[in-house]
Order: sequence, then C-alpha cells, then structure tokens
Amino acid sequence: MKAYSDGLKFDAKSKHQEAVDSFTRAIKYGYTNIGVFLRLGCSLQLLHKHSLAIQNFNKVIIQSPDDGYPLFLRSVSTFRIGDIKGAIKDIQNAIILSLAETETNDEYLETAQKLGWESHTALYEAYLNNYRKNVN
Repeated sequence: MKAYSDGLKFDAKSKHQEAVDSFTRAIKYGYTNIGVFLRLGCSLQLLHKHSLAIQNFNKVIIQSPDDGYPLFLRSVSTFRIGDIKGAIKDIQNAIILSLAETETNDEYLETAQKLGWESHTALYEAYLNNYRKNVN
C-alpha cells in the first residue's frame, strides 16, 4: 500500500516516471486494486508510453466494464498509436456509458465541469469529433 501511496504523491507532483516506478512496485508486492492499474496507465500515457498504458487500461476495463472513463483514457492512447478506428469505438462506448445515472458518472460530471466542460459526455464527444477528423 505504501508504494501505491508514494505513486499518488509522485503523480500529484507530475513526477510521472517515479509514479510509474511506485505503481509498478505496488503491483509487484501484490496490490491489485484497479486504481493502481488506472493510475499506472495514466502515468505511462503522460510519458507517451501508449502501448503500455493501453495494457493497464485493459485491466481496468475488464474489471469495471460499466465505467466509461477507462475507455476514454484508452481511446487517447489508441489514437496516439495510430489506431483511429479503435479510438472511435472506445470513445463511442465511453459516451454511451457516460449517460447512465451512476455515482461514478456524477463524479466525472463534476470534474468535467470544473475543467470548463458542460459534462464529461461533452468532453468525450469533443474527442470523438477530433478522432473522426483523422479518419482516412
């Protein structure tokens, strides 16, 4: 648990490689809460290690298939590695899941509004529009 806590501290300070190292250590020592895989994926994504980020987001999506946020995050990395159709599929599914009335979606809505978006659904739709502009 300490390694996970250390990872969160490094993440808060934008020390992404240190966060990756801490989250990886937490997993090595048996910490398997899906939050560690989500945070590891985010840190890897910020380091432009998109294939590794996708692997971690996949673990979160398998364990929490009704949560659109990991799909959104995976879509970003999928887009970055050039899989535009995969990114579009992920973001479309994230949009559908974002419409459900859940406590998690309420939290995402609040976060998106703090960032200046009408909703997290609107944020996802903006990404979808961007992805579609890049389809051949």
